[in-house]
Amino acid sequence: MRLKLTICVWMILGAGTAAAQDSLSEKLVREQTSPVTVLRDELYTSPALKAWQRENTYSRLSASFGKHEQDLYLQQEGSGKQQLDVHSETYLRGKDNTTIWGKAYYISEKLFKVKFNESANYDLVYPYVMADTVGGDLNSETYAFSGGLAKGFGKYQVGVQAGFKGEQSYRNRDPRPKNISTILDLGVAVSRRLGNRYLLALDLNGTKYNQENKLEFVSEVGEPLIYHDAGLGAYNEFLSGARMSANYNGFIYGAGLQLSPAGRKGWYAGVSVQQTNIGKLLDRIVFEIGTAKERLLSGRAGYIFDKDDRHFMAGVKATGLSREGLEAKFQTGASDISIVKIAEDVRYKRACNTVGANVLYGRTGGFADWYAGADAEYLDELQQYVQPNRRLSFTRLTAGIHLTGRKQFGRTSVTLKAAAHRQETLEQSGSWSDINPQKAIFSMMNSNFAFLTASGMNYRGQARVDFPLMEKLACFIAADAAHQTGTGRQEWKLTTAFQF
Repeated sequence: MRLKLTICVWMILGAGTAAAQDSLSEKLVREQTSPVTVLRDELYTSPALKAWQRENTYSRLSASFGKHEQDLYLQQEGSGKQQLDVHSETYLRGKDNTTIWGKAYYISEKLFKVKFNESANYDLVYPYVMADTVGGDLNSETYAFSGGLAKGFGKYQVGVQAGFKGEQSYRNRDPRPKNISTILDLGVAVSRRLGNRYLLALDLNGTKYNQENKLEFVSEVGEPLIYHDAGLGAYNEFLSGARMSANYNGFIYGAGLQLSPAGRKGWYAGVSVQQTNIGKLLDRIVFEIGTAKERLLSGRAGYIFDKDDRHFMAGVKATGLSREGLEAKFQTGASDISIVKIAEDVRYKRACNTVGANVLYGRTGGFADWYAGADAEYLDELQQYVQPNRRLSFTRLTAGIHLTGRKQFGRTSVTLKAAAHRQETLEQSGSWSDINPQKAIFSMMNSNFAFLTASGMNYRGQARVDFPLMEKLACFIAADAAHQTGTGRQEWKLTTAFQF
């Protein structure tokens, strides 16, 4: 697998080297370090809009190492992680109205203090994870590559992109999960020019998801109870015990419509919908014990002016997420063979709605380049489980500012970034009175609720230095650090990269 990843990396970089003639220029560094680029990229993620996403072609090979830990955390995802990331990417825009892009990466992680979860990809399969009360540090390796091609035909652009992501997670002491998951992505899109100023793109995308989730014990002195979470710490006692092998299978599919300016000036708007359906099978049961169904609606609108030495962008964005957990009911006989599914009910529900706004302004080309911006987001979340009745809800407001400064010293460019945000929980409530306070699940629910409703300040900063090594080869070194007072989160990362 690593050999295939290495070959893929060098194929991507090799293809990009010949075309990336301008990738070492000051103009490229300005584009890559500009906070406008981060916001602007969202307007051109469609494969049929990639030709307008960047002004400069480039190929990059980077490596980063970082770590973060925190006092309050979601126990199913752990208290932090240590991560090594090797990443390559390229973006090429040819003279024949063809655009090519690609990425490949390898990530090695150590997740700290993962508990009440022995399954991978928690954000996709929850609430139906395999769980125990012991847990511990978890090792994870991820391999991924993706790429796409867009081609112009008169007023139209047609684009296609595909990707693969494989992950394995494991622990070398009891309990010993051995999880392998795969994600296959495919997206197609078409865009059309509306006059000379705007582009309208339609996207269709689909994802196939699979995970083999197995748990083993080597110790002969006993095993903790293995149960299958159904949401907010609830579980079916009939399924608990010796069933330590599960499979997750499902699809994610969606569509989007995006209006974007053909240049760097104009209004933009977009809407999208995404549906996720992932079911869980247990060994010796032919029926799915639970199915997670999620629908995500999102929309955004705003204005961009990114020309010459002036840079401005302002916008609003809203999302609505609804997830349901359909739990099976079984009729049981004298053996596993006679287990029959007779019905299913929606037992777990989650609704999360967000509304956000941002504004950014910057000037370049003077003594130093600078940008200043502000953003805010309001979040309203509700989770509940019925029979037994458990519920948590909260509303949160996050707002802050961010600054970027960049200065050229000869052929060396220095970029500094800083941000400060206040996160404030406005309302909160939680109820799980049916749980015995002496149980470990009661402690887990309280700990998770404290994390979700924590208020505090979040500070982030980055220093980056770009410098040439030789003709058509440059390097940058970046250091990131962050601190959050509400959860006690401490984070740092070091990155070095070569650009062709």
